[in-house]
Amino acid sequence: MVNVSNYKSGTLRDKYYRGTHGVIVVYDVSSGESFANVKRWLHEIEQNCDVVNRILVSRVPLLNQKRYAARKGTRDRKTKKTSKAEKVKKEEFVPYKLKMAKASGPVGPRRMIELNKPEAIDDVFFTRHFMTRPISFAEAVQFQRETNHPSVYNSPEALISMKVELDMQLQKKNRYMDNFSRIVVLPHSFDFQPIRKVLAFCKTQETQDEAVKAGADAVGGLDLIKRIQSGEVPLTDYDYFIAHTNMMADVLPLRGLLKRKLPNVKNGSIGINMTKMVEIFSKGLEFSSTKDDNELDYGLVEIPFGNLTMPTEELEANFSAILKDIESCRAKPFGSFITRCYVLSPPSPERFVVTTEPYVKSKKAAESSSSSSSDDDDSDDEKEKDSDPRNQSRAVRQ
Repeated sequence: MVNVSNYKSGTLRDKYYRGTHGVIVVYDVSSGESFANVKRWLHEIEQNCDVVNRILVSRVPLLNQKRYAARKGTRDRKTKKTSKAEKVKKEEFVPYKLKMAKASGPVGPRRMIELNKPEAIDDVFFTRHFMTRPISFAEAVQFQRETNHPSVYNSPEALISMKVELDMQLQKKNRYMDNFSRIVVLPHSFDFQPIRKVLAFCKTQETQDEAVKAGADAVGGLDLIKRIQSGEVPLTDYDYFIAHTNMMADVLPLRGLLKRKLPNVKNGSIGINMTKMVEIFSKGLEFSSTKDDNELDYGLVEIPFGNLTMPTEELEANFSAILKDIESCRAKPFGSFITRCYVLSPPSPERFVVTTEPYVKSKKAAESSSSSSSDDDDSDDEKEKDSDPRNQSRAVRQ
């Protein structure tokens, strides 16, 4: 293949004058040479070559070329790249030391590991050298009252909270639970969260009266749904929406307006007992779990359950109700879900590990108790067989 510009300069002229049998001539229109000169050069090459293929190639951009739009996937990728670039530009300045501290992550695990620590024999010991000794709930409450005494931290009416550590590991390897949110009704209420507004969808007059007596702020049926769709009823005035089971199909058109607040069976906002549902969603205590970004199997729930001025029996009842509700969220059928529970009362920095076995039985304990009961039943059956005179007579005959 011979480029006309190269042929003109003389670098290839001698080679193709010597009898080359096959030549392809390429003419670059962008070079600016006249077509007469090109014809003269082609005539000279034809005299010295047997076969000549003339190909005129234009390297000038085609101005009249049709340009089609890129495919949808290509456009999406480009928009994502541009959006990412804009986000990177909009990031605030972070000091170098703070950025390095965030990148390095935590120094140690969130969960306290006490594998090689011995058990403490004496009553007084250093906690960092020995295993933590859990105490009873009554002792923890008494210690917090002493610490928040007017002569110490001077907060005798402080809130008392519980900090529950969870094992979010599932049965399959590298699979973990998602964060969950719950609402629990405590046996003994205290002033912590404001009463929330509830709207109830009921079809019959009886269920509407039942919801109103329980404390619902708004009650209605199909007429209420139409008013919501037309915009007469502002949805921002209500925190939760509940519905009777006979209104499940009628509430579905509100899916676009209510979104995540749409009543459903999974979170208990659809049911038959309207009194119980109104009480739960208006006066219940809200809490949710949080997973660690680095330790995916570590979950944490921190929630207050009373004041220090409340009797210990009432605090213990609230404590037990919350623990049982958390235990009901377990996803794996074996192992311990609640790994450790602390009782704390700010501003006091002290926190005490409390035993949870009296309130929540672990799966291992339940299995061991069931196996022991089955062994006892088997032993009782054997004793009955031995005490049976017919079996004794058979043994004598043998």
